[in-house]
Amino acid sequence: MQLIWYLPSLIIGLTIGFSSGYWQLALISVLMITMMLGVQIYRRRYPPFESGANVYVSAGQVAISNRVLPRYELFWKKQWHEMLLQHFQLRQAPDYLSHLLTKKLAQGFWGAPKPDLALWLGASMATEVSIDLATEGPHLVIVGPTGSGKSELLKLILGSLLENQRVDLILFDFKGGATLEKFLPSAIGMGTDLNPQHCEKLLDYILSELAMREKMFAEQAVSNLSEFNLVGNQLRPLVVVIDEFAAVLSSGSRASNCVDTICARGRSLGIHLIAASQSLTGISRSLLTNLRARIAMQSSDPIDFVQLGMNPSKANLLAVEGFGNAVLLTSARAQEAFYFPLGFMPAPKQEALLEADEPRQLARSQFLRQMYLDPAQKLDPLAEQPSNQDSQLLSRMEGLRWSERR
Repeated sequence: MQLIWYLPSLIIGLTIGFSSGYWQLALISVLMITMMLGVQIYRRRYPPFESGANVYVSAGQVAISNRVLPRYELFWKKQWHEMLLQHFQLRQAPDYLSHLLTKKLAQGFWGAPKPDLALWLGASMATEVSIDLATEGPHLVIVGPTGSGKSELLKLILGSLLENQRVDLILFDFKGGATLEKFLPSAIGMGTDLNPQHCEKLLDYILSELAMREKMFAEQAVSNLSEFNLVGNQLRPLVVVIDEFAAVLSSGSRASNCVDTICARGRSLGIHLIAASQSLTGISRSLLTNLRARIAMQSSDPIDFVQLGMNPSKANLLAVEGFGNAVLLTSARAQEAFYFPLGFMPAPKQEALLEADEPRQLARSQFLRQMYLDPAQKLDPLAEQPSNQDSQLLSRMEGLRWSERR
């Protein structure tokens, strides 16, 4: 087959050489074609190696399986270069990843101040991988089949998001609540497929929050959350987290409309979505357009890779024990493969101690959760507290006392 590509060059060289009298040109063409054919014939002495074959490297020699490769790389096939590169990556990755996890256990996910919506994902061969959901999203979708580590990555992301305690969470776990239950103490509430009425209350709250923020921003003549806080307000981002995204969308029109509204209007209002799904089945193209931060597990279906705008042939990472593999693509960066640790979570940081003369106040997320779980309880923080970040926001939530317990 290679001879077909060489023939045009040989014919052109011979024609020009003999027609113009430059026989040297014809000779050079013949010699070049002869040399290239010789290289091809030499390479074919080596059969194709199976993926995952053992690679051995010594001084001045490289062997794959039981065959020693030619000393000069001119005679190497592309496959041999790729296998040698993977060999070195596989040797270096465990050492780097192990060192990184030891470092994270000591100092937490973030060694320095990060944006409110910074998400720590893991590491590539030599660098950490993280994103800022506010600038690279504003919404994130994670796709991967059962057993691919999708839920472990979701828990890792939420752990890094909550480390600085500067966001509010609302959780939807349509696997009975087992995945996200550990984050419930830090969330306003959690809905599961076992309690549809509870989910509807959370959906109503999200829609009311969207409407409330729109009204507040209009009154302040600002267009986004950053501008709203710059004029003297302090309103935290709200992150809606969904595990089993397709199941939530198919649970009813109210859930579907709420998700569509978050994706279409949430960015400027400081309301963001992080959703995990086994596949893209049931997720519309218009909805996927707004999910601009995308992660696919390495074992995802090739069709899902293509729909996410990724190249599945460039998503191959060698397996490392204790780590999952995934591919990241955002609006601000090209496709990038990375490792993420399984079952890893640094110890929570100690909260900063209050000054001796500073009164302890109820955080907004704590107040909402208390109202949410026990609407009959009477709280009157406004009568006891001066006007501050929490009291300004608590006045907006009086209409959220629901008559039914979770």
